[in-house]
Amino acid sequence: MREYVFTLEYDRGVDPIADVFIDHPEAIARSIACNVVGNDMWRLDRFSGPEHAIDALEELVLDANRCNECPEGACDSYREHELLETDPTSATVYTYRQGIDACPALPYPASEHLGPGLFFQTRRRGNEYVWRVLTRDGAGAGELFDHVRERFPDSIGISLSQLSDPTHWGDADEDRDELPYEQRAALEAAVDAGYYATPRESTLAEVADAVDVPRSTLQYRLQKAETWLATEFTQGCLGVDEDVPERAP
Repeated sequence: MREYVFTLEYDRGVDPIADVFIDHPEAIARSIACNVVGNDMWRLDRFSGPEHAIDALEELVLDANRCNECPEGACDSYREHELLETDPTSATVYTYRQGIDACPALPYPASEHLGPGLFFQTRRRGNEYVWRVLTRDGAGAGELFDHVRERFPDSIGISLSQLSDPTHWGDADEDRDELPYEQRAALEAAVDAGYYATPRESTLAEVADAVDVPRSTLQYRLQKAETWLATEFTQGCLGVDEDVPERAP
C-alpha cells in the first residue's frame, strides 16, 4: 500500500469556501467518509468552528448550483446535498455527485490514474485543503499530480508528498462525537499559551483574558475537553468499556 498527500493552498478570493476558512482559521472540516465508484462520488463531511463560520459554510456547501471541489466553482456534474446534523458550531453534510468525470478536481482523476481500491480522507483548515489518498501500489501518482496541476489555476498551489508507510488510517472512530468547537478552541489556546507546560508558562486567568472569555467559562471548557480526551484514550487505546461499573473501594 502507498499513501499520498495532496495539499491545495488557496489564495484569498479564488474560492468562497476557502475564503471562509482563511477568514476563520479556527474552523475545521474533515471528511467522515469519501467514496468514488466510476463516475459517482458520495461523502460525509463534518464542519466545526465559530457560529458565523458555520452559517457561511452551510450556505455555500449546500448550494447545488456550485461545485464544492472545482477550482472555478462550476462543472457539469450532478450534485445534491443534505444537512444531516447541525448546531451553532458544527454541521454534518451528506453530498452525492454524479458525472464527476466532468469535474477537474481530485477524486475522478485519482481513480483514473491510481486505479480502483482507493481510500480518501480530507481536511480543511486555513488556506489548506489536504487530500490523503491510500492506494494499492502508487503507480501513476506523478501523472495524477501533472493532470491536476494543469487543470487548476496558478492561484491554487498544489504539492504532493509520499509517506513511507500508510499512517493513522482507522485511528478515528466515526461513531464518537468529535470534540466540540468551544472546547477545542479552549484547549488549543491553553496549549499555545503554555498552560500545560512544565512548569506552566501562563495561568488560567491569563489564558481566559487572551481568548476574552470569563475564567470560569474557560475552566469549564477545559475540564470538558480533558474529560473527552481521557475517555477517547481509555476507550480507543485501552479498550475500557464506559458501561462497566467502577469497583467499590
